[in-house]
Amino acid sequence: MRIIYTYVCTTHKVYRVLESPVAKTPQRGNLTGNPRLVRDIAADIHSSIQQWNNVHLHAVPILKNICQLKIDEKFPDGLQDLCDILEKDCQTLDEIVCTLKLLSHQMNVVASLNKGPENLFLTWPTYKFGEVTEQIYNVYKDEAEVKRKVLENVAHNYEESWKMLHLTTWVHQVNISENVTTLLESLLVETSLR
Repeated sequence: MRIIYTYVCTTHKVYRVLESPVAKTPQRGNLTGNPRLVRDIAADIHSSIQQWNNVHLHAVPILKNICQLKIDEKFPDGLQDLCDILEKDCQTLDEIVCTLKLLSHQMNVVASLNKGPENLFLTWPTYKFGEVTEQIYNVYKDEAEVKRKVLENVAHNYEESWKMLHLTTWVHQVNISENVTTLLESLLVETSLR
């Protein structure tokens, strides 16, 4: 990349880049082969996480309603229906985790097949794509297990502290940290999806 310095005055430099750094990346335009597979898998991971977020948000008011209905040891009318809806949401989350597992496996296979010395996209070596997708999968797998525990216990506890624990555990998703969000965004940026 050539940079030309143009002096405006004695204390400031103005830089003009003659050619975009992205123009020199090995992948631009229509992709084929391994780069296309990596970009498609990254897009599918992003789509799966968007689906996760939608299901997660769908379940929050259901969980709140369960907590409001459960006031003593009895099982009031409507509680079973709400629990069934929450169970369907958990099943959907489990399906998303299975999809993430498959995508992680596919990404690792593509990474193992690409033995070339150059990067597929901007800066990441090929193995990094497999590592990142595996980390994303593991985090969502762990969070799905937590959500299953909430489902199993929420209709049996009527004390306020337990109800708040279940609701808070569902809403805050402690396993899905900012680091995982950053990894996903980095994956999207690296593959030029962002």
